[in-house]
Amino acid sequence: MLITSDISAIADLILQNKGAVIAYPTETVYGLGARITDKDAISKIYRIKGRDNTKGMIVLIPTMEMAVNLAEINSAQKRLLEHFWPGPLTAIVKAKRDLDPRLVQNGCIAIRISCDPHAGVLVDRVGPITSTSANMTGKPPARSPEGVLKYNLSIDGILDGGQTKARKPSTIIDLTRWPPVCIRQGKIPFSDIEGICIR
Repeated sequence: MLITSDISAIADLILQNKGAVIAYPTETVYGLGARITDKDAISKIYRIKGRDNTKGMIVLIPTMEMAVNLAEINSAQKRLLEHFWPGPLTAIVKAKRDLDPRLVQNGCIAIRISCDPHAGVLVDRVGPITSTSANMTGKPPARSPEGVLKYNLSIDGILDGGQTKARKPSTIIDLTRWPPVCIRQGKIPFSDIEGICIR
């Protein structure tokens, strides 16, 4: 397994090896990452986590342009997202591209632009990647490379970004409805989101 703080090395690992899965830091916890076009790697993540295939995964994206490319986002939704992105806000939106069905639930995809510098540079290099906590289902998410190693996951690399600082996961909102609906209260209080919606 490759363990390094070199983002280029981890990017090369993902780009050059079909089925490669890595762990990487976000602004909340360490995530398991694979390119969203790599079906073998996505299958591997589900096996690693012991996760039900019917449960989707968040997708990290590099830019708002990519968000608009992957999903249906109107001007009001875009204004809201631009206020909180990059940051710990995950939005469920209508997918508009033919993506792996395990990433699309009821025609929707969950997306986020991370404010973690490691994750941000990584998706700039390799494109959108999966973002699901680095742990087995039901176990606490890893918050450091040492925490990832403790789970002995069958992954190919770890991007070492040190210890993550946040104690809460990203807030998840359903943006297919307006005003949006809170699915999971996380680092961003939902009241802050409601405040932007009524401006």
